[in-house]
Amino acid sequence: MAFRHLRDILGEAGSLSVYAACSLVGALVQPSHQTQGEGTPVVLVPGFLGRGLAFLRLRQALIRAGYPVYIADLGYGVGCLEEKSRLLEKLIDHEGLDDYYLIGHSMGGLIAMGMSDEYRRRARHFITLGTTFRGAILSYLMPIFPAARQLQPRSPVIQRLLQRVEEHDNITSVVAAWDEIALPPRSCLVEGCEVRKTVPGHAQLILRSRAIEHLVELLEELETGRVGKPDIPIVE
Repeated sequence: MAFRHLRDILGEAGSLSVYAACSLVGALVQPSHQTQGEGTPVVLVPGFLGRGLAFLRLRQALIRAGYPVYIADLGYGVGCLEEKSRLLEKLIDHEGLDDYYLIGHSMGGLIAMGMSDEYRRRARHFITLGTTFRGAILSYLMPIFPAARQLQPRSPVIQRLLQRVEEHDNITSVVAAWDEIALPPRSCLVEGCEVRKTVPGHAQLILRSRAIEHLVELLEELETGRVGKPDIPIVE
């Protein structure tokens, strides 16, 4: 058991290093959209300090499974959340998407929920990965960034977004077995949302092979209409 915990901690440390590298290199290198595929299109939204390059492995897995994939690289995600939501809407319009899945990692889930009613109605289902709907206490450590101020639990932006989340019945919140970023853990939980528990570690939610397999399995359930029972954990 102790060895497994050590393995998970080291795995997350490695994943955070990869995430940081993808953030740096991602300013210069961005994965292209994959417009071909028989499945419903999937839009991937990075989180705070994230770039689309971090989704490369997930993108490849989704393409192999037959999904068109669009990565919404919206910059470094440190600016205004609502401005990022408008940029996401522009991407959806530009690509002519009327029916799609939205997968948002961390703050990316809030960016997706910040879209207007029209664009949220177009989404078949929202999947959030380690998204703190109720705000994140770590945001207090980085008040220099507008996004961090808006992520504070008592911010008006968080309160508005939380209200939108509570109005939706098509959200699956995927949470890590433990998460060093999404604190407190209850901030990822909203009544009425389906909850899935997966691998440990915030960065491993999009970088670990098993987590990627879980996401592909979840999309297959959504495509076949087998999702709908809340609080069913995915365990490793």
